[in-house]
Amino acid sequence: MVSSSVLAALIQMLFAKGALSLEEVQEVYETALFILEKQQAGAKPEMAKVFNAARLVIEEMVRREPSSI
Repeated sequence: MVSSSVLAALIQMLFAKGALSLEEVQEVYETALFILEKQQAGAKPEMAKVFNAARLVIEEMVRREPSSI
């Protein structure tokens, strides 16, 4: 969870400094969703709740307004 928090903070900082556009930020999170889905396909069924929780967080990041990133 620590690395996820640091990564989210890094993405937000890069957006705030103009290094990433909103579209690029959304692309990062959409790619994260794709990777998560690939990982879930090979995971044990008892991990489904963990993957679903992660998906909800990432989907929320994709839908965020520019002012809240």
